[in-house]
Parts: sequence; structure tokens; C-alpha cells
Amino acid sequence: MVEKAKSAGHIAAELPQNEYERINDLKRLQMIEKNIEKDKRFSSFPILAATITDCEKAAINIIDNDTQYCKINYGMDITESVMMKEVPRELTVCAHVINNGSKPLVINDMTKDERTKNIFLVNKSLPKFYAGSPIITKKGFTLGSFCVFNSEPKTLDQSKINGLRMLTDQFIDLYEHTIHSQVDEIDTVALNEKISGEFYSSATVLFADFVGFTKKTEELQPGELLDILDSFFKGFDKIIERYDLKKVKTIGDAYMAVGGVPDLNSNHAERIVLAGKQMINFVSGINLQQEAVGNEPWHIRIGVHTGPIIAGTTSSQFDIWGDTVNIAARLESSSDDMKIHFSKETKDSLPQNIEVCGSQNTELKGKGSFKTFHLAG
Repeated sequence: MVEKAKSAGHIAAELPQNEYERINDLKRLQMIEKNIEKDKRFSSFPILAATITDCEKAAINIIDNDTQYCKINYGMDITESVMMKEVPRELTVCAHVINNGSKPLVINDMTKDERTKNIFLVNKSLPKFYAGSPIITKKGFTLGSFCVFNSEPKTLDQSKINGLRMLTDQFIDLYEHTIHSQVDEIDTVALNEKISGEFYSSATVLFADFVGFTKKTEELQPGELLDILDSFFKGFDKIIERYDLKKVKTIGDAYMAVGGVPDLNSNHAERIVLAGKQMINFVSGINLQQEAVGNEPWHIRIGVHTGPIIAGTTSSQFDIWGDTVNIAARLESSSDDMKIHFSKETKDSLPQNIEVCGSQNTELKGKGSFKTFHLAG
């Protein structure tokens, strides 16, 4: 089958750069060896995935060096179950999920997609629709895919994709707790201390910074400057707490917060954006007081991005890491004054009643072009 697919033009998914570490994490969790099909803690997950996404079939597939193992499925007949039990990695769609940047992979029509269309020349009984959410461990390694599929092409709206992702997170979290997995320990040379961290497939990061802060440090007395910053940050803390978010830290005049950690709440993007709006309103209120005594007003910029992160603690404080943090910071630095600048990933996670404007392609330093938006008003 592999040779026939290759001769038809099929190109297998590339191995990820961290393949060696990924396989070691797979061995640590013993997901190939464990039989979860008859375990009542896991047996209902595939039918829930099929129901949430309105798909015919669902499966939890784990991939090692060369083989994909279907650990549990819903909707397959006996013949399909036997055939899908073990499949060469080179022929699997789920292998592409491993290389998809920790994001769900959706292929509306597999007969037309470059990654899958040539497989149909060898096996015409394959499903035509596929959606797979990466199964990511607390250490941040993708072991396989929690996928749903249909015999005919279709589309999924963002809420159903989010539902599949959250179900995947619940599955791997339950599995790791079941086998008494230890919390990740990462040796960070730069800090020379241990970090305990956990991977979150979706969180929303807020990065706020004051405009022209360097100039204000030259114009204000140190005590006065610290008093004003203290007033701002205490106000921000109360707003973050009100919206059930988590403050990360302050860095000079910058303020960082995150939603979806550790609560995994699905509306963390909405709560972060609303909190950002209140932060801007709070700064405007302080400015009224400053202008009353003849001082210049303060302006902030806010950047927001939604995506995967690692969150945890060093020996001294809570912190978050990952490209999502970097993108939020870049969005802040390219924002207009007193505006919330956010990515398409955040926009897609917001309810329709939140008005956005200013759709544009923005060049983010070191990250390339992103479609970005501002909160209306």
C-alpha cells in the first residue's frame, strides 16, 4: 500500500524536529501498550466527539516511529476497526496533525487536498472529510490525533472545532492523571532553576504597555512616577480579578495577563478583550485626574493573541512561555494608542456581539504577516 501510494505521487508527512523527544514522551506514558478501549473512563470520548461535530465516525490515533495505532473508535464496523488498528505512518492523515503547530487540522475534502488526494488512488473507501485535534501532553509533545471523519466532504464551524479541541484536552488530561504522571520539570539554564510547567492547547494572552514611558521617566520625579504606575497596576489587578483571569507579571511599564489558565474556560478570549476594554477605560479615568492638576495624559496599547502556551512556575513566580506570548507582545507594539489590537485567532474565538473593525494585514516583527483587528469603539 505504501509503495502504491508513493508511486501515485503521495508524499508522507515530515517528521517533526522534536521526534526523538516526542517518542520518549510516548514511551513515558505507555499509550501504545495501554488498552483504553474497554476502560469506561475513556470509552465514551469518541462518541462525544462525533456528536459534538455531527460526524459519522471518530477515533483516537497514536503514532510512534512508523505506525499509527487506533486506540479506540466510534462508528467503524468490524472490518474497518481491524484495518485501522495499525496503519503505516506514511499513509496516515493524523501524521500531518503532528506538524500543524499544535492546532487542529481540518480537511474539508480529502480528495482535493495535496496531502491526501493521492491516497485515494490506492484506497477509494477512505472518508472524504477529516478533522483532527492534536493530543498534546503536559510536556508539550503531540502523540497523535483525536479525529472525526465523514464519508462525504463537509465543513465545521469554529465552535465545533473548539469543542473537539477541548474534548481532546480533557482526554489527555484524564489519561495522564490516571497513570499518575508527574508534573513536567524543565531544566532552564538561563534561570538556573527548575520550572514546573503544563501545556495548554488554547489560552489568550494580553500584553499592555504605556506609550512614551521613557519620556515620562525623564519628566517626572521617581516617587511620582512610581505612585502613578502603582495606581495603574493596582487598578489593572482588580479588573483582571473581576474577569476571572490570571495576572502573569509586570515588566517595567508593561503588564501581562492570561485567560484559560488554569481553568480551561472556553470564553477566555472574550473575557480578556472585555478586561482590556476596562483597562483602557480605567486609564482614561486616571487621565481626568492627571489633567485636572496640569499633568500630561497617559496612553496604553494592548495586544491580544489566542493560541497554545506552556504555563507554570519557577521557584519564585508564575509565568507563561510560547510563541503566543511573543505574538501578543508584537500586536501590542503595533497597536494604535488606547486600542486593543488582536489576531484573527482571537477574533474567531469572540462571540458575534463583540464588534471588531480595521481588518488588515499587519507585519509583526520576526513573525511575518498577520490578519489583525481592533476592538470597535
